[in-house]
Amino acid sequence: MKASFRDFIAQNPNCKKYDGNPEAIHIFENILSKDDNIIAMIDATEADKPALSACIQEVENYYKNLPSPTFDLTDNFTKQALGRMVKTILEPFGYQPDTQKDMPKSCSAEFVTSATVYKYVGNATMRVVRKIEEATSPPHFLHLPLSTIPKRSLCKT
Repeated sequence: MKASFRDFIAQNPNCKKYDGNPEAIHIFENILSKDDNIIAMIDATEADKPALSACIQEVENYYKNLPSPTFDLTDNFTKQALGRMVKTILEPFGYQPDTQKDMPKSCSAEFVTSATVYKYVGNATMRVVRKIEEATSPPHFLHLPLSTIPKRSLCKT
């Protein structure tokens, strides 16, 4: 099962002040937890980029359009809470924090300047399944993190 906002609060008691905060809940449930964004965060981290770089523009655009934000991305604790949200979301997929890196310039991030790159450590309870198929064909291709594929089977570019 994907992580919930309740999981985030339970795993991060110091973030209890966000319990019931509609903006924090929206960012967690409607931005960070979207399937496409989870897949993009995993792809980013497999490319040795901060996971959050995959959807930081969507998060910041949401924040900038709030008339009086209570989940304030100019506040360092709030930015750390955002990172903890990503950690909670990626954990069921077998990813754990590895290193901190600057956001790529291509992200044009205004408020969040660095975030965590994760590594696949296993013990996943969720997985990403990718497939290319005819509309009538059953799914048959399972995406595994690049770190689990033997190097000899990767294409050279």
